[in-house]
Order: sequence, then C-alpha cells, then structure tokens
Amino acid sequence: MRYLTGIFMGLLIATVMLAFTAQSVVAQEKAKADKAKPAPTEQKEKATKGQSATKVLFENEKYRVVETRSKPGQKNEMKARQDRVIYSFNAGKSRVHYPDGKTEDVEFKAGEVRFRKAGTSQTENTGKSENRNLVITAK
Repeated sequence: MRYLTGIFMGLLIATVMLAFTAQSVVAQEKAKADKAKPAPTEQKEKATKGQSATKVLFENEKYRVVETRSKPGQKNEMKARQDRVIYSFNAGKSRVHYPDGKTEDVEFKAGEVRFRKAGTSQTENTGKSENRNLVITAK
C-alpha cells in the first residue's frame, strides 16, 4: 500500500509541477504575441495644418510600418530618418527638401517600391492628388 501511496504522491507532485511550468510557458508565449501585435489605431500621428498624416500600422522591436497620406501642398517634418522601403499605393509627385537647401523632384507610379537611404529630409506633395504610401523601417 505504501508503494502505491508513494507512486500516487509522485504523480501528484509531477502533475502540479507540470501545471506551473505550462502556465509560465503560456504566459511567455502570450507576452511574445502581444509584442508582435499591430499597433492600435490610437497610435495615429495627427497631422498639423499643412503637414501630411501618418498612421502606425505595425510596430515591434525590429520593424515599424507606417501609412502616410499627404494632400497636394502638404509636407512632412524635416527630420532624420532611417533606411526605409516605400510602397506607393498611387501615382504622384513629390519634392524632397534637404537641410542644405537642395531639393530633389521625385515622380512615382502606383505599386512602385523604392528604397531611401537614411538621412535628414522633408517631403512635399507637388502633385495634383493625395499621395498615399506605406513606409517600412527596420529599427
């Protein structure tokens, strides 16, 4: 009888330990999943008058994905930006302004993907329609 009681107690202890281990693994997996979730829609960066609007669609420790919209004449802020890949939802024109006063005119097509090197710049919509882009930046 003692033999069976010992086996039963061993199984009970093993079951309790397994339950605690499984619970901590589930908690760790949940934490990982929460980090990789798309950013909530509250993370919209509102445009000030005359500036383009951006909306964070996804962000984690490695990447940031932002949708940008700018109406004709609107600009984004002059700031340092990382290397990035830009997907254009529609055709348009823009002018890139650099801190030294130089400018670069860019024309792009719908569905076009382009790469921009890191640097400080400001972009202005010089076309006749809204520019809508997806910007993907590695952190």
